Amino acid sequence: MEHYFSKSFHEMSWNGPVIFMNWTMDGNTQLVEYITPNIQRILGYTSDDVISGHLKLLSVIFEEDRDKFQEIMNHRIASKSPFWESSFRIYTKNGDIRFFKSYTYIKQGSHPDTNLIFSYLFDLTEIRQEIDMHISLEHRWATAVDCAREGVWDWDIENNEVFFSKHWKGMLGFKEHELPNLLSEWRKRIHPQDVEKVDTVIEDHIHNESSFFESEHRLLHADGTYRWILDRGKAVERNDQGIAIRMIGTHVDITERKATEKMLQDRNQELERLVEQVKKLSITDPLTSLFNRRKMIEEINNVRQQFIVNEKPFTIAILDLDNFKKINDRYGHTFGDIALQTFANLLNRQIISPNLVARWGGEEFLLLFPLHNGQDTQRQLEALQEACSNDQLLRYRMDSVHLSFSAGIYEVENYQNLEDMIKCADQALYEAKSLGRKQIILYKEGLSVV
Repeated sequence: MEHYFSKSFHEMSWNGPVIFMNWTMDGNTQLVEYITPNIQRILGYTSDDVISGHLKLLSVIFEEDRDKFQEIMNHRIASKSPFWESSFRIYTKNGDIRFFKSYTYIKQGSHPDTNLIFSYLFDLTEIRQEIDMHISLEHRWATAVDCAREGVWDWDIENNEVFFSKHWKGMLGFKEHELPNLLSEWRKRIHPQDVEKVDTVIEDHIHNESSFFESEHRLLHADGTYRWILDRGKAVERNDQGIAIRMIGTHVDITERKATEKMLQDRNQELERLVEQVKKLSITDPLTSLFNRRKMIEEINNVRQQFIVNEKPFTIAILDLDNFKKINDRYGHTFGDIALQTFANLLNRQIISPNLVARWGGEEFLLLFPLHNGQDTQRQLEALQEACSNDQLLRYRMDSVHLSFSAGIYEVENYQNLEDMIKCADQALYEAKSLGRKQIILYKEGLSVV
């Protein structure tokens, strides 16, 4: 299944009608990280034109649509609405104008001002041209209706009369004579969840508050299922007050397209889940599931930056399991891994948030206490040492295997570099080992240099 998806996505990227774009918003800065190569065939621009930043995204949007697009995008980001759609016109490289419908998924990035955006652009130029053709060629109305692939409707609002073409009726599974030309036949088939949206959009156009009517909604088919319909139209007559008295439009069945959009959205969610898993793996020790060295260094640096602001001391501690080599030699390396996992689980139970624990390497662990001084940390580690003495903590067959650790604690009272902090904690750990192990030493000036 994965192979067929990849193959079809690659084919769509080059030859399909849908442009996919992955871009970021960092404040007011827009950066495109990926765009499918079919943009060159559809709009004339190359992928490099867009990704390099040489071509600004907003610059290619038609002037009359640009502010509305920016307003909608800012509103969606501010309201944290993850999915939105918009219609606008885009300039091609040779200066032509094409009509697009965009479906966009927004996800907040690792920083509050950064947003990850996934957009699918559908070229609707031909559909728009089809509607304009029906409106401008009124004298060819009968021929156009008969030949049109889309369903066509003509609504005389003033007299409350409507005409549905045979293709309109066929789209819903009816023969031409099986469905009367009544507005109620359309309205009663609108999905209950879509009625309010459709009413709002069509009323806006009737009262001349939009240049044309466009709605995507579900209509009940003769077989009992709902079909997604792209319903577009325009007032061709208005009274002296500007109120529409006649509208003409088309129906296009977009059920398959909607299914594709749903599949792409689900795929995006799956990709995001995989990205999160990769991120988690990159900061996690595979054996113990604790943070790894890389993540702990990042967290310590974060606390160091906070220290510049609040000047509150914080503490780090390095723990080393005592006589771990003997456990490996006596019981084997597999049991040695179990011992490390057991101790890691104990750390997770005893050392609670906001304190952090990481596997530093081998049988060494590094602990970060952002809000504790050295003495508070020492008391916590003494309680941890006591928990290690439980005979049931680690067993090999009928034997209890006792765990203990030596620890060096360093209280950070002045801003200093990470290397010096680790060095001081190591010196305290060295002192703890030299005193016979199973010791917890708080760093003081004058300790032996490791």
